[in-house]
Amino acid sequence: MKKYYAAPVAFLSVVSVHAQQPPSNWDVSAPQGSMVYTDLKTAEKEAANVYRLDLSGAGDFRKDKKNMERVASLSNLMALRLGNNSMTQLPPVFLQLPSLVYFGSSGNAFTTFPDSIGMWSNLKYMELGNTAFDSLPVAIYGLPKLQELSVNRNADTLLIPYGISSMAYSLQEFKIYNTIIDSLPADFSSLDKLKKLVLYKAGFKIFPREILGMHGLNELYLDSNNISVLPRAIGEMKGLTYLSLRGNRLTHIPSTICFLQNLSVLDLRGNPLDPYEVTCLQALLPSCEILF
Repeated sequence: MKKYYAAPVAFLSVVSVHAQQPPSNWDVSAPQGSMVYTDLKTAEKEAANVYRLDLSGAGDFRKDKKNMERVASLSNLMALRLGNNSMTQLPPVFLQLPSLVYFGSSGNAFTTFPDSIGMWSNLKYMELGNTAFDSLPVAIYGLPKLQELSVNRNADTLLIPYGISSMAYSLQEFKIYNTIIDSLPADFSSLDKLKKLVLYKAGFKIFPREILGMHGLNELYLDSNNISVLPRAIGEMKGLTYLSLRGNRLTHIPSTICFLQNLSVLDLRGNPLDPYEVTCLQALLPSCEILF
């Protein structure tokens, strides 16, 4: 029988240093070992061989009209990263990149995306940081192959609009960090392919009922919210292998959690639970590692 434990901070830091990290989406989106270009002028000269372009820290390169023309020549570009370029709108020329698989941006306060972003018909990964959306742009729903979507530190409360079910056949990971979510749409549970859901510091005071119908979900992270009650219907999410409720206000875990027989890790650290209750939980989930 596995036992629950509170892992010492020092131990956790050692694990984080030595554990082998999986390749990032940036790494897997273009040929292994392909050069990372950081200058548009050089990239234009070698356009046929340009698979990765990182313009982080390049400032507002749009001030040079020639730079915009250079972007259009990069028809083989598969991974594009922007950072701190003083953008609030996505330049239309970037939509003329038919091979793009990965798009990442940090430090650009995008307020929306154009409807024509669906032209990125091969895009699988989108990672956004420091955006300024009022609501998640519905244009994203039109990306036919998008598998992973991440939003971190949106400046405003974020509304997830209805219609996200149109991504049900492609989206496998959805992650929102450090962003208050206004609400989840009624069709959220229709994301049948979704395997990993992260809603970290999203301001939830109650467990989002829209998640309860996602029986195929494998990993659920609701860390650092203000959830005080775990619904009994959690026992219906039988696909869960990893459930993290770290840093909430839970004082009780319903016995229906025993139906999660595929659960391998249950993270309850940072909750005001009675240790005796955690001992009882271990009896209900003998094959699960409970972190407390």
